[in-house]
Formats: sequence, C-alpha cells, structure tokens
Amino acid sequence: MMAVAAGMLAVLTGCDDEKKIKTKDLPGAAREFITQYFPGLNVLHAEKDRDDRAVTYNVRLSDGTEIEFDESGEWISVDCNLSPVPDGIVPDAVHTHLASYVPGGTRIFKIEKVWGGYEIEIQDGRDLIYDAEGNFVREDRG
Repeated sequence: MMAVAAGMLAVLTGCDDEKKIKTKDLPGAAREFITQYFPGLNVLHAEKDRDDRAVTYNVRLSDGTEIEFDESGEWISVDCNLSPVPDGIVPDAVHTHLASYVPGGTRIFKIEKVWGGYEIEIQDGRDLIYDAEGNFVREDRG
C-alpha cells in the first residue's frame, strides 16, 4: 500500500518542473515589460515553471512585486503587494469605473488576467471583475 501511495505521489509531483533561471533567460516580452513598468528595480528571483499543460515564468522584483508571465512573455498577473500597480498595466476603462465606484478613489494592488477579462484587488481588499474591454462585471466578496 505504501509503495502504491509513493508511486502516485511521484507521478503527481513529477508533472511539475520548476527551475531557477537568470533574467536573460526570460522571454524578451517579459524583460521589456519589467523595464517599462518597473524601471530601477532588480529581478531578485526568476523561475521557469513547466507542467503538463503550460510553461510559465514567475518573477520577484526587489520591491517585493511578483509577476507571472506566460510562455511568450505576456503578463498573467501582477501583484505589487502594498504598492499600486503601474497605471499603464491597468486598462483605462477600469480606472474610469473605479473613479465613480469607489468614493474618494482607490489603489489597485493586484491585477490578474482571468478567463474573459481581469480580476483586480483594490486597496480595501475587495476583488473586482472586469471583462476584456474593462467593463465592470461584478464584485467578489471572498
């Protein structure tokens, strides 16, 4: 029984392959994104993650920002922790909606591409869902 369990664990964990890489080994689009939106910050950690479905790249910058890229170097998620996500990353329509939706304004700390649009986390911890054009869809309350 233990041998079967150990074998199943080996199969399940064998599908993931995480490898630390150098910044120069990131796709060009990922390097350009970091340079454009996070000038002056250094890449502290870069990792190539391969599973049975996809290759992704995970990057941690010197200010704690964490970015995930797809195989071609397009961003999947940007988590700036306690700093706001740079404006150019967030669609203008999202900023326009937030200006009226949240009295007094707010900051976006995380943005993630999800099926059909975006999910953002704002300053007060709420998650807001937008479609691909940046139109508000709904608020997720945990």
